[in-house]
Formats: sequence, C-alpha cells, structure tokens
Amino acid sequence: MKDNFKYFLLLIHYWFPVALGWSIALVIQKATDLPLFASGFYLYLLAIFAAYNLDRIIDNDDATRPPWLIIALISACLFSTITGLIIALQLSIQTFSALLVFSIITLFYKQAKKLPLLKGVLVAVVWVWAGVALPFINTNWFAWQFWTLHISLPIVMLMACGVVLCDFKDIKSDTQHGVRSLPVIWGLRKTTLIISALLFISALIAYHENRIGLVVSGAALLALAQFPRLLSLDAIGPLVVDVSLTIPGLLIALHLI
Repeated sequence: MKDNFKYFLLLIHYWFPVALGWSIALVIQKATDLPLFASGFYLYLLAIFAAYNLDRIIDNDDATRPPWLIIALISACLFSTITGLIIALQLSIQTFSALLVFSIITLFYKQAKKLPLLKGVLVAVVWVWAGVALPFINTNWFAWQFWTLHISLPIVMLMACGVVLCDFKDIKSDTQHGVRSLPVIWGLRKTTLIISALLFISALIAYHENRIGLVVSGAALLALAQFPRLLSLDAIGPLVVDVSLTIPGLLIALHLI
C-alpha cells in the first residue's frame, strides 16, 4: 500500500506539468490580450503530456515500478501523441514551422541535459516559446514574436530556476550518469544562493511589469529554495516547484488578479 501511494504521487508529479502549461497560456493571454486558439491550446497541453510521459517511459532506472504505472504512462503517451497529431493538421504553416523547431530541440534534449546551464535555459525557453506559438493564432514564421514579448523574460527566468530546483532530487543520479547539472557542479548551498538571486531579479522584473501572479510565484519559489532537503525528496520536491509555478494561472482563473 505504501509503495502504491509513492508511485501514485509520482504519477501526479509526472502529469502535473499539463497544469503548468495551462497556467503559462493564461499568463500570456492576460499579458497580450490575445484570444486563445482552442486547437493550438489543446495541442500545447497534449504535447507537454506526451513529452513527459515519454521521458518517464524512457527513463526506467527504477526497476521496482509497478506494472500499472508503466501501463498508465504508455497509454497516456499514445493517447496524447495520436490526438495531438490529429489536431496538428489544423495548424497554420507558420505555427507548424515553430512546432518543427520544438521537435528538433526535443531530439537533442538528452545531450543538452549534460551541459551546465543549457538544460535549464533550453527547457524554459521551449516551454514559453511553445506557449506563445501554439495556444494563439500565429501569423509569424517560427513564432518569432516570442522574443519580443516583455512577458517572456520573467516567465523564462522563473521556469529556468524551477528546472534547477527540480534537479535537487537528482544530484545522486546525475553524478552517477555524468550529468553536470548546476547542483552537481556547485553543490546545494551555492546553487541555492544563485537561484535565490535570480528569483529575486525575476520578481522585480515581474513587479515592474505589474504581473502580480509572477511575483507571487517567484516569492513562493524563493521560499522553497531555502529548503533544499524538501526539494531533494523524490516526487514531492518537483511537485511543489510545479505547483508554485502554476500559481499565476490559478490566480487568473479565480479572477484574483
């Protein structure tokens, strides 16, 4: 029973990024006043769902995973991939060009994970870039407008800090597999100090742009960064980070900001 609860918690952690994608889309919509494009919005969420399930299927270091968890991951990956491909047929050629770029970047993700700094920045940029390219009507090749939106910078900074905080739980595994994540290189204390400084800067930028939801999210992550032992817990650490990053979308949905 205890093991099943552990893996059920892990499954929530694996699937929660869909909620994070939903939040990013809402934040971008509020900042730009662009209407959501339903097909692209669903594709964005399905792509996140497919990518994270596939990553968990491939990353099978835990030989004790129960069969029901593997079946759930495979079923979710197949469903989201097939449904996403059907929806992708409705995309404009400009949006499809951006989707092609994201697919190419994904292919090189495993190599990028081994390079310090690149992993966090790359993941954050792709998340937010896709959040601009897919959920909204796009008339620009490769969704280049992402690079000109003021809202992009604070979200990318928050996401990059979140990626590094999620790496706290993988220090032992990353060391064994030669993945030079920032916590592996700098250690918990130095990484915490650097990430705390970046979170403070991102919160200042968000405050300057009157993005209160991002300020609250940055403050929540800054508080969590002071508890590296909590963030080092498998499933729980990354889950609380993802929940903190989802705060802006929740506040928008509840009409609190």
